[in-house]
Amino acid sequence: MNAPTGHGNDQAFMLPFNLTLMTTIVIVRHGEAEPEAPGVEDDKRALVKKGQKQMRRVASFLEEIGLEPDVVLSSPMLRAVQSAETILDEMGLEELKVETLDELLPNSDPSPLVAKLKEHQGVTLVVGHMPSLSALVKALTGSEVDVKKGGVVVVEHDPLENRTSLELLLNQKVLKLI
Repeated sequence: MNAPTGHGNDQAFMLPFNLTLMTTIVIVRHGEAEPEAPGVEDDKRALVKKGQKQMRRVASFLEEIGLEPDVVLSSPMLRAVQSAETILDEMGLEELKVETLDELLPNSDPSPLVAKLKEHQGVTLVVGHMPSLSALVKALTGSEVDVKKGGVVVVEHDPLENRTSLELLLNQKVLKLI
């Protein structure tokens, strides 16, 4: 839909885009990581090659659908940060800084994050863990989802209508087919 500029000319000049600035939140569960093992702290478990490949697949999908993040939020756990960094590297966005938030830790309450996510106009990439990602999607949209490892959820918030909706939920099996 084109939006009129409001100029008082005989012919209305139309902008080639809608002036509604949507907030898009791309929620990604970290990729496959090292298994839990005695002596290895959970927050230090790194992505394995399969997890790196999963995140490259996520990055390719985001590029394909034209979602380039301008803000990146991640759990401080190593596998989540590595997942976010792998996505950014694959998309050629290495200059973006990954901001780590405790609200994205596995058993944290992400509701304090909801207002912050809705305020940002643009695309925010959020990388974290279950069950906090499921709780985040529910807090944003009211929808109950199960985000598999390497899964992607796209949520859109329309600030003019104060409406937030779940637009997309994909797992790695589907991403492989795209």
